[in-house]
Amino acid sequence: MFVSGSFAWLGGGTTVPSFRNRGAQKALIHARLQEGTVRGVSTFVVETEVPSPEKANISNANLAKMGFVHLYNRSNFIL
Repeated sequence: MFVSGSFAWLGGGTTVPSFRNRGAQKALIHARLQEGTVRGVSTFVVETEVPSPEKANISNANLAKMGFVHLYNRSNFIL
């Protein structure tokens, strides 16, 4: 988590495949939110891959369950 004033970015986070579906990611998100709140953060930002019907996006679903709201899609370009 990167904190600057009242803003925090929850940077890259992942779970080793053999430990997935045990609640680790939700626990880490929750811990970051709590730590940020203690530090005076009022705005948290994070990004994930855009969900699609063809590919489940568990990270996106976990963030939604934790109260994050989708604001926009960003295009990524390859040079």
